[in-house]
Amino acid sequence: MSRYAINEICYRCAHDPPFRAAMQADPEAAVADLDLSEEERRAVLAGDVGTLYLMGANTYLLFHLLRYKVLGLTLSSYQASLFAAAGTA
Repeated sequence: MSRYAINEICYRCAHDPPFRAAMQADPEAAVADLDLSEEERRAVLAGDVGTLYLMGANTYLLFHLLRYKVLGLTLSSYQASLFAAAGTA
């Protein structure tokens, strides 16, 4: 499990405009060369922030995915995924 790689994706969405644009246009290609397990890759590409949170991703950094509108996340889907993972849904 590479929490670092997941957190790096989130960080780069906020601080690396070309990477952010790639994540918005073609997330699969944007993460193709990153060191992710298949489970991590599936969760990232699905925008499953709840699973990423359970894998140890930083919640502050995960919010960048919503803030920069990558992976089709909306406030409702973001909240629902995190609340479900935390068992508070």
